[in-house]
Amino acid sequence: MKCELQRALPSVEGIHPEYLINFLNACEKAESEIHGIMIARHGKVIFEGYNAPYAADIPHIMHSFTKILTNTAVALAYDDGLLKLEDPVLKYFPEYEADANEYLRACTIRNMITMRNGQQRSIGGNEWRPLKTSWKEAYFQVPFDKKPGETYMYSSGNSYILSYIVQKLEGKTCRELVQERVGKEIGLHDFPWMLSPEGVCSGGNGVSLTTEDMLRIGLLYLNKGKWNGKQLISEEWIDNAMGYTNPIAPVDGLQYNFHWDHTGDIWAARGMFGQTCGLVPSLDLVFAITAADSRYVAMKLFQKEIIDPVKAGKEPEIPDATAEEILKQKGLRMTLEGKNVSVKGHQELPKDAVWTPEENKDGITKVELHVTDGDQVVYVMEDGRGRHQVIAGLDHWVHGTTTMTGAYLHHQYEQEESQISAIAYWTDEHVLIMEWRFPEMAFWDHVSLTWDGDTVKMDRWVNMNSQDVKRPTVYLK
Repeated sequence: MKCELQRALPSVEGIHPEYLINFLNACEKAESEIHGIMIARHGKVIFEGYNAPYAADIPHIMHSFTKILTNTAVALAYDDGLLKLEDPVLKYFPEYEADANEYLRACTIRNMITMRNGQQRSIGGNEWRPLKTSWKEAYFQVPFDKKPGETYMYSSGNSYILSYIVQKLEGKTCRELVQERVGKEIGLHDFPWMLSPEGVCSGGNGVSLTTEDMLRIGLLYLNKGKWNGKQLISEEWIDNAMGYTNPIAPVDGLQYNFHWDHTGDIWAARGMFGQTCGLVPSLDLVFAITAADSRYVAMKLFQKEIIDPVKAGKEPEIPDATAEEILKQKGLRMTLEGKNVSVKGHQELPKDAVWTPEENKDGITKVELHVTDGDQVVYVMEDGRGRHQVIAGLDHWVHGTTTMTGAYLHHQYEQEESQISAIAYWTDEHVLIMEWRFPEMAFWDHVSLTWDGDTVKMDRWVNMNSQDVKRPTVYLK
C-alpha cells in the first residue's frame, strides 16, 4: 500500500506561513497560473493547493519534466553496470557508424544527458509527436556539426535516444523499468508514458503525473537516491545528476546538469509552460508546481518570497496562528473557474443550429449548437478525426470529458479522450464565448461564435502554445 506523506504546519517546520501567502499572491499578480502546488520541508508536506478545476488526483501531462524519469532509467542501467557515461552513442547504434563524421563518433552518453551532443539543431516533442515513422532515423538525419561537450543546446531528441538505449539494454521500456524499481517504492501512481512508433518511451516528454508524484521524485533526489532507508539510485549518480561532482560551467547564469538545472538556491527539474520540481538542499525543502506560466516566473518568486526571507530570518508581519488560518483558507478557495456572467440584452440562442463551414485549414466539416433545458450549451464539431462534443454551462461550469481535436493548439498533444471543464457566456449582444479548461494539461481554450446576419464567425485560441496560439477564422452558414 502507498505510504502517505506526513503533514505539518509550515511554522512547525520553520517556514512562516506569511511567506507562502506572499508567494501565492505574487504568482497571481504576475499571472503565473498555478494549477497544483505542494511544498515539503524535512520530508513533511507543509502546504498543498489546487486551483479548480485542477485537482490532486488528476495527473498533469508532463513536458520536459519527463526527462527526469528518462534520466532515472539511465541511472538504473548505469547502476546495473550496463552503460558508462563515456560510452560512445554509436556503441548502441553501429548501423550509423560507417557514415558517421568525427563529431558523431565522439558523442557520448554524457554529452547526450547534458545536452551538449554537437548536433546542428534541437528537436522538440511537438516536431515528433505527429511523426508516424522512425524517430530514431529522424534523429540521426540531423547532422552533427560541432565538437560534442562544448556547446549547450537543449533537445528532446537526445532524451529519446537515451530512452532507446535503456530499452535495448534492460529489455523493457523506461516506464516499466522506473515504475518497477523506483515508482512502486516511492509511491508513484501507475503513470502512462507516450510511446513512439517504434514502441519506445518518448524520452523527453509525454508522461502524466500528479503534483504529488513530482514531489515524491524530488524528495528521492533531495535524499541522495534513498527512500525509507533503501538506496534506489546510487549516490554517485545523484551527485553527477545534480552537478555536485563534475559541475558544468553555467550558461547565461544557469547550470544544466542531468536535467537538474541550478540557479540561486534551487536545483530544478522543469518542463514547458511552468511545471517545476525544485529542490532547496540548504533548507531541506522540495516544492512541486504544475502550471500555465508562459513567463516562467514562479521559481524566481519562490526564491524571492520564501527562500530569501527564511535565509535572512525576516520578521513576519502577521502572527503565526492568523497566518496559518489565512493560508488554510486560501488553499481551500483556490479556483480558476471564473464567475463569468452574460451581458444583458444579448440575442437568444437558437435551440438547435447546424452549420456547414466554408473550406478551412482545420478540415472542420460541420458545427452544431444545441441548448438543453438545463441551461447547457452543447457544441459539436466534425472533422477528419470524427465527431466531437463539448458541453458548457450557460453562465456556469460543467465538468465532463471530450474527444475534441486540439493538437494544433496544445503543443501537438492529442489524447483520445480528455477531461474538460467548460462555461459559455455572452460578452456582447451577438458574441457567445466558451472557455474550455483541460485539467490534465497546461492549456485552456476560448471559442467564440459571432453572429453577423446569415453568417456566424467562429474563432478559437489558446492561453499558450509552442506554435500558433490562434486558429484561422472559420465561417459558418
